[in-house]
Amino acid sequence: MMQSVTEPVIGEWYEDIQKRRFEVVAVDEDTVEIQYYDGDVEEVDMESWYLMNNVPAAAPSDASGPYDDLDMEEFGPAEEDHSSDWQQMLDEY
Repeated sequence: MMQSVTEPVIGEWYEDIQKRRFEVVAVDEDTVEIQYYDGDVEEVDMESWYLMNNVPAAAPSDASGPYDDLDMEEFGPAEEDHSSDWQQMLDEY
């Protein structure tokens, strides 16, 4: 088994041997926390990181991966257009 020599860097994207893309979100002396494109978060120990055969990857062009299964209603109400309110206030002034 070939070992990875790629150091984990917070904010950088990588791809594992199974072609799953993920971002490093935290690193300490013992663990690396990664978040896959679909939003799943995993913590791996440093020894496992170096055995994963990760390679640097480009960040996804579409950052909606973790939100693919959400409905638009879950993001809250859409902003309303209040421009007519401002015009009415100006007219009264």
